[in-house]
Amino acid sequence: MANHFEITRFESPIEDAALAKEIYELWIKIPEQIGQGSDLSDYIETLSDRDRPEDRKVLYVARVDGLLVGTSILWVSRRDPKLAEFGMPGTDPEFRRRGIGRALFELPVTEFRDAGGEAIVMGGGNHEADRLYARVGYSKLVGSNALVQAMSGESPEAYFTDYFRALGPATIHVGEAADRTSAVPLVHTPHNWQVMDYNAKIYTTRYFVRRSFAGQCGAYVAMLVLPDSMFFAARAGDRQKVVGLSSVRLEEHGVYSVDGFTHPYYLKNWTDLIGAAMDWGRQRKARGFVATVSKEDEEKRRLFSNLGFEITDKGEDFFLDGVWLHALPDGHPVEALKMTRDT
Repeated sequence: MANHFEITRFESPIEDAALAKEIYELWIKIPEQIGQGSDLSDYIETLSDRDRPEDRKVLYVARVDGLLVGTSILWVSRRDPKLAEFGMPGTDPEFRRRGIGRALFELPVTEFRDAGGEAIVMGGGNHEADRLYARVGYSKLVGSNALVQAMSGESPEAYFTDYFRALGPATIHVGEAADRTSAVPLVHTPHNWQVMDYNAKIYTTRYFVRRSFAGQCGAYVAMLVLPDSMFFAARAGDRQKVVGLSSVRLEEHGVYSVDGFTHPYYLKNWTDLIGAAMDWGRQRKARGFVATVSKEDEEKRRLFSNLGFEITDKGEDFFLDGVWLHALPDGHPVEALKMTRDT
């Protein structure tokens, strides 16, 4: 067979049903690469602006003699075009080892770098695939299965450290879907607190390995469409970088669960973030508030105490990536405490 292939670039929204059908027929051959379901409508949503309209989606399609044999997608943040997420890499098994997969990785990186992009993030965890990702410039982030390629060539940890320098003061905002990509550096920055946000199931990579990737920030965006939950974001700098997050959701009988965290540089904004979450609950006639914290997170317990919360009971155990945290053999205490206060 000929080794020649060509790659075509498409911008969202991609509403071409025939193209979507071609992609679907490829993807169902390689579920281990794509990680999607079998409903064609799901694929069309992935390609269109009905899914993640806050991002600009760039689809790369590889063909050999007119036959679609590979894909990849870059989700570029509309709010902060210097950040992007890479995904949906896949090559037809009959056309592997011809450089197609590598080209589908490298072309998006080249174009993103040329457009002034700073970093691309993606989910990892497949050891065989991760070796390919490493060869094209991606590095595993410590404490996470996330992979990062900084256009500067620095390590993910160095890039995320520099990302938060000299941003200036932060302001508090009602959360938006556009916070998804902007929040990735924050969520993947190791925090001293074991439990960063109980509502969103965000735990620090300082102590626990985070296996899921996209769902972390997506958990906040999901709160925007649920009737009894909301999140808030502290943003700073010209690029409105997310430096803190808080969440609120109805737990039971008019009691709302609140939680949140900030980058260490912005701990002074934590109280305002929690205050915004509580105000949202009060607007919905909350009867009281509850916070579930780790017994070992003494600083966080003290901050909640300063807001009038008191320890009233043991809380439900923490659950991460299908594992109860108390069962993890890593020596880190994770006993949950429930702190409550009236409105």
